[in-house]
Amino acid sequence: MEVRCKGNGLSRLIVAAIAALFLLQMILVFTKSINWDEFLHYSQVYDLPRGRVVWATQTLHARLFAWAPWVSHDVITQLEVARLGMLAFEAVAVWMIVLMSRQFVDRQSAFLTGLVYLAGGYVFLHGFSFRPDPMITATLMVSLYLIARRDLTARTILLCGVLIGVAGVMSIKSVMYFPCFAGVAWYRVAERKRGAAQTIARIAAIPVVAALIFYLTMTLHRQGIATTQDVAVKGFGVSANAYLLSELFHGARYTVTQALVAPVITVGTLILPFAWRRHSKAEKVMLVGLLAPLVTLIFYRNTFPYFFVFLLAPVCVAISPSIAMIARRYGASNLLPIVLATPAVLLAIQPYGVLPRQHALIGEIHRLFPQPTGYLAYTGFVPDYPRIIPGLISGVGLTYYYRMGKPIIANSIERGDVGFVLSDTDAVSAGLEGRTVPGSLQPRDFAALHGNFIPYVSDLWIAGKMLCPASGAQSLEIYRPGTYSLEGGTVTIDRTPVRDGSSIILTAGRHNLKYKAGPCLKLWALPQVPHPARPFSDGPLMTMF
Repeated sequence: MEVRCKGNGLSRLIVAAIAALFLLQMILVFTKSINWDEFLHYSQVYDLPRGRVVWATQTLHARLFAWAPWVSHDVITQLEVARLGMLAFEAVAVWMIVLMSRQFVDRQSAFLTGLVYLAGGYVFLHGFSFRPDPMITATLMVSLYLIARRDLTARTILLCGVLIGVAGVMSIKSVMYFPCFAGVAWYRVAERKRGAAQTIARIAAIPVVAALIFYLTMTLHRQGIATTQDVAVKGFGVSANAYLLSELFHGARYTVTQALVAPVITVGTLILPFAWRRHSKAEKVMLVGLLAPLVTLIFYRNTFPYFFVFLLAPVCVAISPSIAMIARRYGASNLLPIVLATPAVLLAIQPYGVLPRQHALIGEIHRLFPQPTGYLAYTGFVPDYPRIIPGLISGVGLTYYYRMGKPIIANSIERGDVGFVLSDTDAVSAGLEGRTVPGSLQPRDFAALHGNFIPYVSDLWIAGKMLCPASGAQSLEIYRPGTYSLEGGTVTIDRTPVRDGSSIILTAGRHNLKYKAGPCLKLWALPQVPHPARPFSDGPLMTMF
């Protein structure tokens, strides 16, 4: 039975639902676990001034959020505040969806379209994620709105060009909106009975301005990029961009999940041929252009959940006639529970215990290593400390690292540059545990990981040695010089007795070890035997998405 709520009252209810979802997302900002990709992108905020960012595209956010480390001494708090910045970008995108939808539907249906986008499955969970997607979605949607709905004055042309050029630097996937701009441009020319040539000239000026802004922004941004002295790492970071495209439907499971958890978007897309019949030919061309980015699901490699924040903004404008048609037939008030059901379910199933574990482990690492210390991890889990390979990301990164054939990890360990390791991916875990994973790390990497780190808490392994009894002459190979502490018994190193709980200064190189009988002991590369400052709960340290 349809709830009787019409006109302005229903519009206000829809706007209230949008506001409520933003408030719920704000709660998620401070309770949802930090995704591995967010750690990666936030670590670049710290890496940029150190000259450790190794590619210019996809990293402009490191400059735009350079203020975040000043917010707090706690990196999780910094990241949460940075997420609020992304939430603001998402709010801009939602508003642009509403304004653009007014081209095709009534005011109430336009607000409903904005709500459908915001509640749309992965968009609700990742609209505030710290990565370029919310930023480029907002900038490009503003540009589309200005071209579609505003007079093409010099100010509009300049603003659009600036936004598009900057978006291109923020992410190379901005090019996927090209059909959207082409459709909007066609519409603006077609709607003009007179002065079409002038409209074409003004629209043509926008990409010229965008190209100039792109060049200037990239030139300025390149200052300080790829200045690392490790040529292997530099080449690794730059070349990884070549692997953005892969086999067809690479993210099919995420696409199917998104289609299921955002049924209004899915149904709205399927019924488009019926919903578009009342629109003019020029409007249909524009709508097709806005829908065209869906094609990228076929060939784009990184069709992960966060991608739908970027993808679905123009698509929702394209299906606004469908949403209006559904609302007319079944009642907008009856549609609201269906739209809001997805955020309700997603909120209920979130693993809220992960973020406290992340917070606790980062705090423990900072306690054990008060000064920035080199570490190995799949992602930038400790953003303010230098990873030995800042570009080791996803399957793309591992694939290129293996093909490159250079044991950067082993070299770093043998130089004593690695104070700790996070066992946050199969390949690294295998090396620490004495196993191998074909086609990932180099053989020397696996050998260097095994035997040079000791498990501590959660996924944290600290540099050190397990000393097990043996008859005959024994030796101890030390890569990381410094003060070591012994846990569990007594041994003799270079004729110096070292007792349980005591420490010894060791230089890099080979040392004589005497330990004939007893249990295996732990020799930590720390001044004191480490003990957790707080209990650590069991459970995953990271959620994929």
